[in-house]
Amino acid sequence: MRGTARTTAAISFVNALFTGVGSAAAVSLSVDATVELTPARGTARIEFDPACDTPLARAALGAALRRFAPDRDLDVTVAVRSEIPPARGLKSSSAVSAAIISATARAAGQRPPEVDVARISAEVARTAGISATGALDDALAAVGGGAVVTDTSGGRVLRRDSLPPDWGVVLYVPREHHLPSTRWADAFAHRASEGRAAADLARAGHYLKAMERNTELVEGIVGLDYRPLRRELERQGALGCGVSGMGPTLAAVGPSDRLARLHAALPVGRAERWILSFVAPTGEGERP
Repeated sequence: MRGTARTTAAISFVNALFTGVGSAAAVSLSVDATVELTPARGTARIEFDPACDTPLARAALGAALRRFAPDRDLDVTVAVRSEIPPARGLKSSSAVSAAIISATARAAGQRPPEVDVARISAEVARTAGISATGALDDALAAVGGGAVVTDTSGGRVLRRDSLPPDWGVVLYVPREHHLPSTRWADAFAHRASEGRAAADLARAGHYLKAMERNTELVEGIVGLDYRPLRRELERQGALGCGVSGMGPTLAAVGPSDRLARLHAALPVGRAERWILSFVAPTGEGERP
């Protein structure tokens, strides 16, 4: 039995560390997972491609096997190919975890709703200490596309939307890695009252205003200062700019006919610079 699944990267509109309400949107960097399940011959074996053999990947696989193939002695083979650079604020952990969970379910002959996959992924991330909130918004965007708003503390989907079809995004992706979100949880919690305004904007569908408000807070907490670059990108036609996750990635959203100009406005040599599209929602799964 063989299952495959594709998930995507995402950018933040609102970081859930402030209030538990997070918002993210899927963008066109992909993760592809393949899981093969065969009846065990003797002691069950699990074999990972060395390139994807991480504690998170094994935790995601274990959770998926318990949910979708319980009480079965299986040999398992897992391979993952990811275009998403890790620890840069582009939700690589959520995308990899969700891809493995979904591929495992399909190998077991099941097709769970996207929100179920996202919830399992969020629980894995919390239990493994990868994410302080579980990042349900990131996982749901990764597996289902579109822009989402979730209550990570309650596991609820508050909003799912398609973004305008003529919008795209330019990413400025420095090579530095961010620290795990668990290291920042207390600092974000101290700013919860300020972060609530960004969450409320996202819940109302004002994603770019939420992104700007969120970024003003996040930069001060994690020690980034993209203000001059954000102002320049806005002069060049960006509709909104913001730090994704804990950074260091900066995302600039704009109409497709301005993306080349935004790309050209980014500093050269200090970071990777990408022009990406937003990924439309599949239309499956739970909605508020």
